[in-house]
Amino acid sequence: MTDLFNQWGNALFHTRNVLFPILIATMLFFFPPVAIGTAPGDYFLAIGLLLVTAGQALRILTIGLAYIVRGGRNRRIYAENLVTEGVFAHCRNPLYVGNILIVIGFMFISGNTAGIILGSLGFMAIYRLIVFSEERFLTEKFGQAYLDFCADVPRWLPRFKGLGETISHYEFDWPAVAVKEYGTLFTSLMISLGLVSWKLKLADSLVQNRMPIMTAAILIVSAYAIVRFLKKTERLRSMR
Repeated sequence: MTDLFNQWGNALFHTRNVLFPILIATMLFFFPPVAIGTAPGDYFLAIGLLLVTAGQALRILTIGLAYIVRGGRNRRIYAENLVTEGVFAHCRNPLYVGNILIVIGFMFISGNTAGIILGSLGFMAIYRLIVFSEERFLTEKFGQAYLDFCADVPRWLPRFKGLGETISHYEFDWPAVAVKEYGTLFTSLMISLGLVSWKLKLADSLVQNRMPIMTAAILIVSAYAIVRFLKKTERLRSMR
């Protein structure tokens, strides 16, 4: 069974960039958003925005302190070295935790109760399988050093004790955050804005809020274009 889980985890990692958008779109198709101005939909909306913000903040903090090169090589699980610094000293998978918070946040923003439950459980299961495969890979590559790391640092729930001291020991690398995270940040903001617009349309309130929505969209797209240009022309580089 563990070999099967490992195969699933590797397959999900390999296809995640295509699979995840399809899964999110499918969830929203079968469990569409509810109109804004309804209860408990508006409470779910507030929770969703907080979750997306928290997830994105965790990713930004992680990358700004000690980025881990574990994005895969040729879309396969890969790691150059074992990173145990920065936020990784408090949580073994902070980037994945951030992703989970963001995706669950989308479900809460939509306000569809069935979508929230099924989407949350589904994406948590997917990331658990990916982490299962990563842990096997890292154990085989780093051996006892990784096992000691696992014994000391929690897999999912961050350990907040000492986090302030950890942050104070680093010079925050804003250029690294910009060049490595601008795509995820753009996606998080645009999907959230799109869901809110959808909910406003269902409530026949989109026309009244058209200018703020359009202004926000223009600002997000402009910021994305600027950062992408600076990255591609190498005017913006990580400090590390």
